[in-house]
Amino acid sequence: MGRSTSSMVKLLVKHWVGNSEQLVYVFGNDERDGYVASNVQGVNRVPHVIAGPSVRVAEKHRAGPVPMKVLRSGAFMGDELVHDPGLWGFVQAGAPADAAVRFGDNLTASGTASFLAVTSHRVGVLVETEHLHTEEEASQPTEAAQGFSLLGAAKSVVRGVASRGGEAPDDPVTCGFEIPMNFIREIAPVPMGRGGKPVRFLRFWFADGSSLSIKHPKADQLADTIRQNIR
Repeated sequence: MGRSTSSMVKLLVKHWVGNSEQLVYVFGNDERDGYVASNVQGVNRVPHVIAGPSVRVAEKHRAGPVPMKVLRSGAFMGDELVHDPGLWGFVQAGAPADAAVRFGDNLTASGTASFLAVTSHRVGVLVETEHLHTEEEASQPTEAAQGFSLLGAAKSVVRGVASRGGEAPDDPVTCGFEIPMNFIREIAPVPMGRGGKPVRFLRFWFADGSSLSIKHPKADQLADTIRQNIR
């Protein structure tokens, strides 16, 4: 059974959040219970297909909802897929190296064992280091997307992977991918879907034009909370 969100928050505050940072929100457990879909270069993938290096956890830790069969076959129009109860996140990007794709890669590779954390300074995908896949090639550091610095995200991955050698890890949390707030153009609630009852999402728009949308019933309130705490 995975760690509770409240327990993960304590670990993040102690091992990931900097002295000048404030942990604003963490998506975990029920709020992270679902798969990620994507539209990259006009191609829909349900679920998202990992495009680059990413931190992966053991399969037994990442079980969760899967897309409905009709969606896996591509039988949908526009953003109808957001009405699938199993969908949690949606990536939209113009190139495989875009920031949103890297988020999609790490969230998909780690499944529901991942936590999406938002601080006053950055947004990142975190996993418990002890849950990382035991095969070295499945846990290589995430490479930087073009155009910005990862603020040491790759270093976090290296430290987490290197610490696993039959002994307890030095750092109990590993960051798969993170970006600074100054690479985010906007954080806002958006309605998605078809028909008279749209689904509410919290969307992160990145400077490269890509976006990551997270399903959340109180997206408006959450967007305000995050914006008020950005440094």
